[in-house]
Amino acid sequence: MGSTQTKLHWAVLLEDWEQTLRCLQKVKYNATIANRYGDYPLHLACYSGTAPPEVIQKLIKACPDAVRMKNKKGYDPLKLAEINYRRDDPTRKHVLAMLRTFVDAKLCAKYCDETDTESIQSIDNRPHGMNVEGGIQC
Repeated sequence: MGSTQTKLHWAVLLEDWEQTLRCLQKVKYNATIANRYGDYPLHLACYSGTAPPEVIQKLIKACPDAVRMKNKKGYDPLKLAEINYRRDDPTRKHVLAMLRTFVDAKLCAKYCDETDTESIQSIDNRPHGMNVEGGIQC
């Protein structure tokens, strides 16, 4: 378990979803690193309750093991998403379905391949996203 946060962790914490996807494209390995609290970038995205389904999908694909990992507080990404995505958020069902579906690896692979389309462009008009001037560079 890592003792520091990577640039990917910071992009997720800042809810800069475009930068998160760019970091994943450049250094996918960073998705496999947990911070000192046992949180992988997928955990942090689920803590936010605002990460678009495309981001969750890419984080799952980059580090499938993180779906089942519990952080030091004992929470896995599914539990964090259940707690933090508002019930009236239209993306909640999609995110929860992806995390639940992952238990069946074949179904997840089919699901992820069918829904993997131009992630960066699809979140361009995100309502909850945060883009910081001079943001994190991966």
